[in-house]
Amino acid sequence: MTMIEELSGRIPEAGREVLEQALNDAEGMILDVCNRTTITPRMSNLQLSLGEIYARRILAAGEESRTEGDVSVHYAYLKDVPEDLMKRILSYRKLKQAVVAREAKISK
Repeated sequence: MTMIEELSGRIPEAGREVLEQALNDAEGMILDVCNRTTITPRMSNLQLSLGEIYARRILAAGEESRTEGDVSVHYAYLKDVPEDLMKRILSYRKLKQAVVAREAKISK
């Protein structure tokens, strides 16, 4: 099962383009924060979780809350990345100095 199919199972109302954009954004964020060039197989679940958050943000289109009659809905996922997910992402972080030193060693 591909990541698009898994994410589609979590958010059936989202179209393929939205899911692809959300997964690409999630991948970019994880790679930037972790100072990496590729997502490892163990990190794919993080990409899927973050992609779900991003897809829901896209679908909400900036709407933070909605009230219809006596029913009020607040979209908590519109703020930042949840703290527990961010901690899991940061556990895969590479120090920039270590990356630079390794690249220098390889280029010799």
